[in-house]
Amino acid sequence: MVQTAEKGAYPEVMCATQDGLQQRALYGPTGRMEFAGPVGKGTLEPHAYDKPVMVRLWERSEKDTGFNWAL
Repeated sequence: MVQTAEKGAYPEVMCATQDGLQQRALYGPTGRMEFAGPVGKGTLEPHAYDKPVMVRLWERSEKDTGFNWAL
């Protein structure tokens, strides 16, 4: 469960810089229970594509953090 900062940051850097990655996908560890191992395309549960769930999560996140992204 412990890794270097470089390895921990790799999925974010990869997603920001690598061409050809699938949109609306999860990239991170692909090994044991997707907690460790090489970085690749992970598993997204069906509710991750559920628009009403996405909206509720976004609204809840803004409420709980006190930060509103709307301009």
